[in-house]
Amino acid sequence: MLPYSVHLLWAAVAVYTVWRFSAVAEQAIARQNPPLPVPTPLKMVVVPEDLVAIAMTHSETWAQEDTLKAIRERYEQLQDWNRVRSAFGIGSMG
Repeated sequence: MLPYSVHLLWAAVAVYTVWRFSAVAEQAIARQNPPLPVPTPLKMVVVPEDLVAIAMTHSETWAQEDTLKAIRERYEQLQDWNRVRSAFGIGSMG
């Protein structure tokens, strides 16, 4: 019969093997499923009053917020308030 220390040694080898294998498996899974990028919030640009007035014509709060969000998104694309006004059906301001 083998001494208990040999059994203990084999148990330690088995635990170490499982521990190392789990680390390798986690890395393989992480490579297959990269984390999704977190969307960055729109910069809080100051929206001109005439465009805010357009958003406030809606009676529901969610509609007002959605309109302001759309205005900010359009400004992010165009970088020109007069072009944003044009996109929302308002004449440009001098």
